[in-house]
Amino acid sequence: MSEPAWPAPPEGRCDLPAVLDTEIAIVGAGIHGAALARELTLRGIACALVDRGEVGGGTSQWSSQLLHGGIRYLLTGDIRQMREGLAERATWSRIAPRRCRWEAFWMPHRSWPEGLAHRLGIGLYDHWGAERPGWPPELRLGGVPPSTFQADPRSAGGPFRGATAYADLMTWDRELTRDLAASSEALRLDFHDVASFEDTAGELHRAVLRDRRDGATRRLSARRWVFALGPWTDGAMAGWFGEDRKRLRLSSGIHLWFDAVPGCERPWAIRRPKGRILFVIPRDGLLQVGTTEREVGDGWVPILEAEREELFDALAANLPAIPWRSLPLRAEELGVRPLVAASGLTTHLSREAVLERHARFGNLTLVLGGKLTTARALMDRLATGLTGRACPTSRTAPLRVWDGQPEGIR
Repeated sequence: MSEPAWPAPPEGRCDLPAVLDTEIAIVGAGIHGAALARELTLRGIACALVDRGEVGGGTSQWSSQLLHGGIRYLLTGDIRQMREGLAERATWSRIAPRRCRWEAFWMPHRSWPEGLAHRLGIGLYDHWGAERPGWPPELRLGGVPPSTFQADPRSAGGPFRGATAYADLMTWDRELTRDLAASSEALRLDFHDVASFEDTAGELHRAVLRDRRDGATRRLSARRWVFALGPWTDGAMAGWFGEDRKRLRLSSGIHLWFDAVPGCERPWAIRRPKGRILFVIPRDGLLQVGTTEREVGDGWVPILEAEREELFDALAANLPAIPWRSLPLRAEELGVRPLVAASGLTTHLSREAVLERHARFGNLTLVLGGKLTTARALMDRLATGLTGRACPTSRTAPLRVWDGQPEGIR
């Protein structure tokens, strides 16, 4: 198994000097690294953001692109995680309105008892998540009127008898990550490989970086280090320090993108066995279909043909009126999520993150696990721990827009 090839760096050269110094160096410019850079800037702390690709160019562009409370946590009983996610959902809507869009998701039911259970559970979800800045008044929650449900082509000929609508927030995660980076004063070292580290007296002191554009070498010194490497953590720690400990397990879900289907206006979230959810979401002029999840072992694998077939079979069983196998498939992707290593099925693992202080290097913190929705809150907590400074404005200060990005959402 091997990772997908990293994209080639852009032409040109980096004008930064060969020797650099900062207070805190962040390795990994995904959602966590970019969020931490913003948190440190809000606290007046100098930092650097290092990545061998571009900002938001790894797993931050392969997620479900939802900022959600985790309605599946109702099934697992993890109410604390759900309520944390709902609170953060409101924060994202406040600080990044250009990258977020509220939607009324439909959860269809197969019978009257299931519909009643949905109404009760979803009612609690929307009650606890009642803070929804910028909620569009035309969107309606609760029971979907029968005539409205039957007008959706996905309802025809299938097992569903109705649906309940609940609120959640859609985003564009790559642009959101870039806006977080743009909202920082971090020294950006994208397209830089970490060749090696130098350490002194049990602390990391300096990283030797190689610019992927022209091969130039730079040396970055820092007092403290944070690795926010996502699924690449274990491989990086083995390569840089010879560590064989497995901190993470990788779980994946596939996303397929079809041409838009007329009449499919609301996103659907369909409950499946073992706590799995089948998403069918109209966005950006296409129809996104996704499901979770399977463990992918120690590295990346392509989407398996059996996995693709299982998804097509699920679509045919649940939404038979849509000719899924005849629709043009515009794109497909494998979203990989790092889960903190533990025994048992990945479907039962917690989505909570761990901030691990390294046993050998006292000035190194590893960000393990985590999810898109709560990345800001986690990095707020880490920045407070690193600096001793809380920052309430993190929850209200609007994000800047990344250079060259449009002012409105797509």
